[in-house]
Amino acid sequence: MQHVVVVDNLYKYYGGFPAVRGASFSVPRGTVFGLLGPNGAGKTTTIKVMVGLLKPSKGRVLVGGLPAGSLKAKRMIGYAPERFSIGGSWRLLEFLTYVGRLYGMSEREAEEQGLNLLEWVGLAGWEDERFENLSAGMKRRLGLAQALVGDPEILVLDEPTEHLDAVGRLELLNKARELASKGRTVILSTHVLAEAEMIVSHFTIMHHGRTLFQGSVDKLAHGGVVRVEVDKPQLLSMLLDKHGVKHMVLGNRLLVEGEDADRLVLKLCLENSIRIRRFEAGSMGLSEFFMKLVGGEAYGQAA
Repeated sequence: MQHVVVVDNLYKYYGGFPAVRGASFSVPRGTVFGLLGPNGAGKTTTIKVMVGLLKPSKGRVLVGGLPAGSLKAKRMIGYAPERFSIGGSWRLLEFLTYVGRLYGMSEREAEEQGLNLLEWVGLAGWEDERFENLSAGMKRRLGLAQALVGDPEILVLDEPTEHLDAVGRLELLNKARELASKGRTVILSTHVLAEAEMIVSHFTIMHHGRTLFQGSVDKLAHGGVVRVEVDKPQLLSMLLDKHGVKHMVLGNRLLVEGEDADRLVLKLCLENSIRIRRFEAGSMGLSEFFMKLVGGEAYGQAA
């Protein structure tokens, strides 16, 4: 599979602080790629290097085989930042037309594309509204629209569903899936794992500026796990430790790995009077895999 973005041993320092520490991953072309991690993992810094807003302290990032930040690489990328703002006086269509003109379009072409994009993101009828009068969710939609001006091959979305209601979040995720189905590559940076599970096909997990894992969601389905809720989770955990079985405790729930994990868990519960409240055997989900690597205490930490 061809990779359209390659991050190779990337370091980025702010003063003496390493925000990114040797991160390496590659993004397959035409996929929805999840850049996942808790707040403060280094995702936004990595993205800023990718789109050319920051220079790497060490290592390299290639976009379409070209150095990130080069003019040709920048033309391949549309970027919707986590905090999108353009100043209050701009009217929506006026702004998108201006961006189109920067891409070399004629006034008519830029305005036509702007109208189409406003309709596509659900802002039809708001063409003459000023940016300062938009809700937070509407500003996020405009941020997506401006990222698509010029028809970029790669779309980079940093925490794109922030400030959107449930319907808006679902609509945006469906839009990302639609773009990928048409051949674009969508890079989705998020700490909301439930949303990532809905649409990503490939992903990498970052934590403390490092990449812990890269792979595809399909590969997670090959490993068998048992999800069990019991009245004595610590006792069951201790028994599993004695058998050398990998597992994770999440409150009263345990995630137990292994081909015969279901039989062993049932046997241990029966022999030790552990009451089972819920039992499910299946494959490991993305959220569970994330928790396994990063740990529950790290998830949701402040940046």
